[in-house]
Amino acid sequence: MRLKQVTELIKVNMVYANPQMIEAKRNKEAKKGTPSSSPAYMSLVWQNLLMLGLFLFLFGMLFRNINLSQYPGMFTTSTGMFVLMALLQGFYIVYNLFYESRDLVHYLPLPFKEGEIFTAKLVVLLFMMLPYMLPIWMLFFFLGFSSGKAILPLIPGSFLLFVLLTLVVFAFAIVLVHFITKLPVFHKNKQVVTTGLYALSSFGMIAVIFFMSNMEPDEMEMTGQALPDVQVLPFVDVFYDMLVTPADLNAWLGLAGWAALLAVLALVVVKWVIPTFYQEDTSGTTEAAQSGKAVTSQKKMATETKSVNQTLLKYHLGLIQDGTLIMQFLSAKVLLPVIAIGPNLVNGVNLENTPMKLWPVFFFAGFVYTFLTLNAISIVGVIISLERENFLYIKSLPFSLSRYLRFKFVFAFVIEWIIPAALALFFILFARVPLVLGVLFMLGLTLGTLTVSHFYFVRDYRMLHLDWQNLTELFNRGGGTFLQALIIFGSVFGGVLAVVLVTMVLLFSPLVWQQVVGTAVVVLPLLLSIGLLVKYKKTFWPQFEN
Repeated sequence: MRLKQVTELIKVNMVYANPQMIEAKRNKEAKKGTPSSSPAYMSLVWQNLLMLGLFLFLFGMLFRNINLSQYPGMFTTSTGMFVLMALLQGFYIVYNLFYESRDLVHYLPLPFKEGEIFTAKLVVLLFMMLPYMLPIWMLFFFLGFSSGKAILPLIPGSFLLFVLLTLVVFAFAIVLVHFITKLPVFHKNKQVVTTGLYALSSFGMIAVIFFMSNMEPDEMEMTGQALPDVQVLPFVDVFYDMLVTPADLNAWLGLAGWAALLAVLALVVVKWVIPTFYQEDTSGTTEAAQSGKAVTSQKKMATETKSVNQTLLKYHLGLIQDGTLIMQFLSAKVLLPVIAIGPNLVNGVNLENTPMKLWPVFFFAGFVYTFLTLNAISIVGVIISLERENFLYIKSLPFSLSRYLRFKFVFAFVIEWIIPAALALFFILFARVPLVLGVLFMLGLTLGTLTVSHFYFVRDYRMLHLDWQNLTELFNRGGGTFLQALIIFGSVFGGVLAVVLVTMVLLFSPLVWQQVVGTAVVVLPLLLSIGLLVKYKKTFWPQFEN
């Protein structure tokens, strides 16, 4: 195996590992007019190293003062959390490197060996998963150190255990994604299943948060430590036993089980997974042709079904089935609320006795909540540009463009509203919010979603971009990633602060101020929404009537 060739292949595969980031870097350089002095792949390298350093620092500070030998449950749970995060990251990377890149067919006429090609891909995969796995080695070391083991044998011993666990996670991610792509449903609905993988990653992160938060007192076991521990995760406790009681025969038997699992996974990767990659990749042109036919069939939507609205609905559902878009959507609509209120739900919250004088807060909070989950990178903010050249084709048809865009807006509005509304309804029922206050929150949420959706829908048409190569180009319109992050952060901080201040005023200020502030936080959102909707009715929608 030639090291120089493998190194060059690693650089190329770095680009495939995260094409969105590379595309964003190139667009930034194009705007400046001067290319960067560092190669594109180095941006990904530095980002990964920064994340690795940040994780090691944060979790090092967290665990270095904890006697992990007294907390087997905490040790196994933390290890399981990092393993799950690495697997979820592995889904994305494995699919991009081995299935989405479609690069293997281009290597066939080049002087590369098969082993070199796959070694480069595996090195990149390992490098991308390392920030989520390396903190486990730190956990292993702290556990052994807190149990009184000597440092010199502890360092190589903990490292070997870490390598074993990492290789198992590494191989399992490859095998799992491979067999998913072999399912008949994947070939028939590739885009849907791919979106499901990305959604699984997002919901998996949410599951981790809930799992870490769900440490009920009745599920804890006292083991003589200062604080109660949590339940020990089976199979993961093998590493705890190996580091605390290495002379225990059961620990070695468990370690043999991990080694056997690695052997089985390695056999599957070598014998079944790798040999089929060339076959999968060379079939890419056929799939691309079928995809082209799908676009053509979409253009005939006026005659393929009995109902135009049914056809439009089916078409738009297919339009938003992009993994990056779905991940962004779920992160904004699901992940943020879960992080904010998840621990409260687990620990129990009861708002049954909330005083009715806080009714303006609930309406205002519902309206403000929209700004936390809707922004320029939401579905409604790119729904027109997502069509690319199809939009120009539809404009040329003897079909009402006004009706088409109104349907598109209603579709995007419902998509943007339905998940926040479902989460809000769940919280209202779970927290026993009084009916009137719950209805007011839902009304504020609906009004806010309608208003903000209009704003970003109009913005998308005003900044229409149909020849984009990557969704990052759409997301960065009107400002770069930093500006978008600043807006989102400002919305979160400002919205929460405003709700807290209004609540404090209504609870503790004189009656006259309660009436003034309560009226203002209801009337101002209503005036803003009515004014914006009337403006768009007069200036935006009439241009499509002809």
